Amino acid sequence: MSFRYADSYLALENAQPISLSLPIREDPFNEPICRAWFANLLPEGEIRWQVARKLGVSERNDFDILEGIGGECAGALRIVRESETRVPDCELVPLPWDKLETAIASRPRSPLLALMLQDIELRLSLAGAQDKLPVHYAAGNLSLPVGSAASTHLLKVGNEDFPDLVQNEFYCLNLARRAGLPVPPTELADTETPILLVERYDRRPGPDGTITRLHQEDFCQALGVPPESKYETEGGPSLENMFEVLARGSRSPLPDKRDLIRWIIFNFIIGNADSHAKNVSFLLGAIGENSAPRLAPFYDLVCTRIYGGLSSKMAQKIGGEYRPGFLARRHWERFANIIGVNFNYLSTVGLELCATVEELAGPLAQELGDSSGGEEILEKIAEVIGKRTGWLRTTFYQSGQ
Repeated sequence: MSFRYADSYLALENAQPISLSLPIREDPFNEPICRAWFANLLPEGEIRWQVARKLGVSERNDFDILEGIGGECAGALRIVRESETRVPDCELVPLPWDKLETAIASRPRSPLLALMLQDIELRLSLAGAQDKLPVHYAAGNLSLPVGSAASTHLLKVGNEDFPDLVQNEFYCLNLARRAGLPVPPTELADTETPILLVERYDRRPGPDGTITRLHQEDFCQALGVPPESKYETEGGPSLENMFEVLARGSRSPLPDKRDLIRWIIFNFIIGNADSHAKNVSFLLGAIGENSAPRLAPFYDLVCTRIYGGLSSKMAQKIGGEYRPGFLARRHWERFANIIGVNFNYLSTVGLELCATVEELAGPLAQELGDSSGGEEILEKIAEVIGKRTGWLRTTFYQSGQ
C-alpha cells in the first residue's frame, strides 16, 4: 500500500493535507506511514473478522476491506474505485425500528455491521472494536446510507458481556456535557431494546437536508500509529505524545490543551480505563475550507471499572503510573511537568471538575435511571465517581513531597 496526492489536487489553491502525518508533497508515502492512517479507518477485532468474512477477503488485507466498506468513513474522505467517483448514486434505504431490533436480537452470532452487509451493498466503515453502525437519522426515522449518501449519527447497541452498556455511555456523555466538556448530542431511542444515537460531529446538515462531510483524524492517525498499537503498553502514544501533537497541530492550542487535561481527569473520575489516543480526534472542517485542526468533541466515554472482567489499569500512564489506586501527588506533579503546565493550574482544574462532577453524579444517575433504566449500573458508576473524586481531592490537597 502506498499513497500520494494527485497532481490535480496539489494544483488546487486550497489543497490541504488529510493528516498531520501525511503533509502535502509530491512524493508518495510508503507502506508503514500510509497504512497507519488508512487502517485506522477500519473496524477492529471480532467486527473486522466478521466484516472480512462477509466481503470474502482476508481480515489482514486493509486495502480490500477499505474497497469493500470505505465509502462512508470517519471524516470527509470516501475510499472508492476511481470509476465510482463519477457515479452520482446517493440513496437512503429505510431501516425500520422493528427490523433493527430483530437484527440486534440475533447479534450474538454476528456484529450489527456484518448483519446489515448481507442485506444491501453498504459501504460503511467505523473504526474501533465496539459494535456500532453509521445511520441517517431524521424526524425519528432511521435509514442506511448507500452510495455517496452520508450518515448523520452513530448507532450503538449493548453487549451481553457488559450489562447496560448503552445506559452507561449515555450517562457518562451526559455527565461530561453538564460538567462543561465538549461532547456530541446524544439520545436514547424510544425502543424496547436500548439503542444509543450519537450525533456525528464530522457531519454538517444544511438547511436543504444535504449533509456535508467534515474532515477529522484521531490522534493515532495524526501520530502515524497503527490501530494495533493504540495502547501505550503496546508501544502506542503516551499522554506526552498526545500533548505534543496537539501543540503542533491545533489552531487554538491553549483552550484545546485545557480541554484535553479535563478529558484525562474526567476519565479517571468516571473509572474509564480504556481511554487512549484513538478516542481523541482533530476536527478540520470540510475539504476545501483549509481550516487548521481543533480538538474534536469527546466520545466513547464509559465507566469500565464496574465490569469485573476488565483490567483496572489505565490505558495511558499518568506521571509514570498505570494503576489508579496508586496515583499520588508526585505522579500528577510529574504529569504536569511533562505536559508543560504548572501543578497549581492542574490541581485547580482538577478540583473544579471534581466538585462539579460530584455534585451532578447522583442526581443524574437517579434522573436517567428513572427514565431510561439501568438504575443499578448507574448507581455503581456514581459510587465509583464518589470514591475517585475523594481520592483526587485528597491527592491535590496533599502537601508537596
